[in-house]
Amino acid sequence: MFNSMKPILALIDILIFAFIASVHFYWAFGGRRLSTLAVPTSNGSQQKPLFTPGPLSTMAVGIGLLCFAWILAVKAGFINSSLLSDSVITYISIGIAIIFFLRAIGEFKYVGFFKKIKQTEFGQMDTRYYSPLCLLISFIILVINYY
Repeated sequence: MFNSMKPILALIDILIFAFIASVHFYWAFGGRRLSTLAVPTSNGSQQKPLFTPGPLSTMAVGIGLLCFAWILAVKAGFINSSLLSDSVITYISIGIAIIFFLRAIGEFKYVGFFKKIKQTEFGQMDTRYYSPLCLLISFIILVINYY
């Protein structure tokens, strides 16, 4: 059933990665819209970010997301690459799925489905959008690899 859907599923993940990367590039170059919803905050009346990512680290995340998109494009057969063997591409893509699955589970305090601090703006966005999206990304990658 999933075999005929692999290219479509791969394209969905690739587009998700490209979109999220573009948002990171926007922030890295000084954009601020929605940036307050992207970093976990402490609980309390003065919800302060737990960390403040700089432009270089934000750019690095964007580049990493584009690399993930490239890996999936190679895995799905959209592009050919002689840089890495098929088995290495498979291992890397499974690693990406594990990263996003672990992100969905979270670290049990501020991030993920099992977080304790849910009342912050970030916590609410994470519950509604970020963690389910990470789970979807992980699921799609596993389908692409195993079905």
